[in-house]
Amino acid sequence: MEKYSINIASDFSDKPGGRWKSLGSNSGELFYETILLPKFEQAIACHELLYIYLDGVKSYPNSFLDQSFGELGRVKGAQVVCDKIIFKTQSFNWIVSYIKDEIWFKK
Repeated sequence: MEKYSINIASDFSDKPGGRWKSLGSNSGELFYETILLPKFEQAIACHELLYIYLDGVKSYPNSFLDQSFGELGRVKGAQVVCDKIIFKTQSFNWIVSYIKDEIWFKK
């Protein structure tokens, strides 16, 4: 695996939850604060890419995706984030399209 990577299923949960911590466990907010943002900042500081492994998860609620990846794009800039994150998946190609087309670069 790459030096800077996140496997959502093993590093966080195979059952991502809703948007906010107040709504239950495994929220997008918790993932963003504890894993996604710190790992993204580490990769950027070392001039590296961040690889995100999506497989192994049962499903992804849209609210989870917006609160985690959407917040990263809002804070760091959608183009910056898009240029520095590589998504890896066999099962969730629609997630990659959703994040890029509906969250980061909504037309």
